[in-house]
Amino acid sequence: MSSEKENLSLALGRIPSGLFIVTFYNPELNEPDGMLVSWVQQCSFVPPMVSIAMKKERKSFNLIKKSTNFVVNIMGKQNAKIIGSFYKGVGASKFEGLETQKSEKSEVLILKDAVSFLECKVNKTLELESDHNIIFGEVLNGQLLNSDQNEPSVHLRKNGFDY
Repeated sequence: MSSEKENLSLALGRIPSGLFIVTFYNPELNEPDGMLVSWVQQCSFVPPMVSIAMKKERKSFNLIKKSTNFVVNIMGKQNAKIIGSFYKGVGASKFEGLETQKSEKSEVLILKDAVSFLECKVNKTLELESDHNIIFGEVLNGQLLNSDQNEPSVHLRKNGFDY
């Protein structure tokens, strides 16, 4: 890697992001599903909306589009075990041993040990000419679940060109 590209990589890697579990209903498996994501950002006040960027090859992009609803579970520093559960592959029981509840609006699972959650409806999707696509979700409902866990998990990448 050239020193110019290496400098850019180090600079991009310092953009902080959180760690989130996005849950949704998987119509192909006919069961709840979820994935670990790090690029979630509020992108509108009225109506409140969030954006999620995910790699194009992730099957979850089209599954979320089909299911139309999802929940952003905001992970805290104490949630390492939960985050680890979502490294499992497709079909693996990611929710085994985790406390969950169904959301009010769509019955998507909420992780009860998360710091907070945002229940969303897909508003728009963008398929970009890059390695990521974006889902925009209108926030329908949300709640702080664990007020004692005020610090969300923050992630810094060492390399601005990869996870």
